[in-house]
Amino acid sequence: MTHKKLKYAKLKYDQSITPDNSMKKLHLLLEYKYLVAIIYTVALFCDRLDLTIVNIALPTLADYFHLPIEETSWISNSFLLALGVSIPLSSWLGAKYGLKKIFLIALSLFGLTSLLCAFSPNVYSMIALRFLQGIGGGLLTPVGMTMVYRAFEPAEYVSITSFIFIPVLIAPAAAPALGGILLTIASWPWLFIIVVPFCLITFIAALFILKEHKEPVMPPIDWLGLLLATASLTLLLAALALISKTGLTLSTTTCWLAAVIAIILFISFEAKQTHPFIDLTFFKNKSFLQANLIQLTFQICLTSSFFLIGLYLQIAVKMSALHTGLIIGMQALGAMCSNRYSVKLFRRFGPARPIILGLIGVAFISPLILTVSAPQQILLGCGLLFIRGLFTGLCGAPLQTMGLITFSKQTINQASAVFTACRQVSISLGIAIFSLFIAYGLQAFNVRILDLAHPAPLHKAFTMAFLFMPIAALAGIAIALTIERKKEFCKMPVD
Repeated sequence: MTHKKLKYAKLKYDQSITPDNSMKKLHLLLEYKYLVAIIYTVALFCDRLDLTIVNIALPTLADYFHLPIEETSWISNSFLLALGVSIPLSSWLGAKYGLKKIFLIALSLFGLTSLLCAFSPNVYSMIALRFLQGIGGGLLTPVGMTMVYRAFEPAEYVSITSFIFIPVLIAPAAAPALGGILLTIASWPWLFIIVVPFCLITFIAALFILKEHKEPVMPPIDWLGLLLATASLTLLLAALALISKTGLTLSTTTCWLAAVIAIILFISFEAKQTHPFIDLTFFKNKSFLQANLIQLTFQICLTSSFFLIGLYLQIAVKMSALHTGLIIGMQALGAMCSNRYSVKLFRRFGPARPIILGLIGVAFISPLILTVSAPQQILLGCGLLFIRGLFTGLCGAPLQTMGLITFSKQTINQASAVFTACRQVSISLGIAIFSLFIAYGLQAFNVRILDLAHPAPLHKAFTMAFLFMPIAALAGIAIALTIERKKEFCKMPVD
């Protein structure tokens, strides 16, 4: 190379590292839309961590508060009930008072109530605080997702959703193992304290980075619709809890009847409203309806199953909280491995193929967890949950994108809130159903939770609950087979 060429090459290299060029690269890396995604992802991570970390401690909390194990489901369900109710309200509050303002208020409420849960004197105060925490989480999730979708173009939705899902999948992986460690070296209050620093850091970042957005004119809130929605969901969960505790009695029948009446009143009332609390017309969108129906089956097999698996491993198999947490965490690690691959399948074949493949795997693997029958079988449990996670990871991003991609930016706020609310209701119903099956199994085999002398009946008591998962997965597969590949899916760019 001649001296002239060497001089030119050196000049080009020097230009490539000038401060202006470096700042341009840094500016691209810290583009506003990516900062919004990062802030929302951390907040969502805190929400998922606090939801799932409690499941590992339910046997400990049952012993601490002197509760039957199946009744501890209300510690999780109170949180989920509040999520289901507050999520549809979030779209109206965010549009009227500002997305940033509601996001900051929700994050503050979530972090504060998590801290207060650590000092609960009894189970009733914990359930009440978990409900308030769920209100914060319920406002946080859809408002943050709306800010993300407003910052990105529709063609980028599946890609950014899959990246957001990675930390969401990390939370269920980290939560059980972290919960097991905290229960081993400290005590249960630390399960609630652990998210507080994350909430504080995220609040400071959101305060200085996020831009405000609110609608100039907003319709009045449908308070009666809110009341009927709350009553419907509460009565439905209470009816499931009652039938698991007392069987088919007059009080249980009355509760079921009241739940059905409340649901009918809610649907008929909302259908007549100009500005309903939950816009039921969204369900006329075929992709949205299909995504929500599949999501019901998928969440039963995914998030709700953490409640079941955690109880089974600790109560029937007699594993420690630490080992249980490590095993459950492997499912989320498996999901992380297949999450990005689901995007490639989505872009090439549409949402049906990754969803069907995922649910087939879940249907096959879930009952095999019952083969883990001794505390020494940790590797078997880790292997089964990791493989199960590979299949669950194929479903999350395609479901989310399929449900929302056909909506415009003007309506995606409300649609995202309804979709997220349906997800939380699905998780609540799943936990309630698993509680019902566990209670029925314990009664059928006439065993007590702490009856260490009869491990076989305790193992059998969980069988019906585990067999319900493949049934739910097969129902999801049947719905997924009806999915058509729309032009919106075909336009997605390939990485």
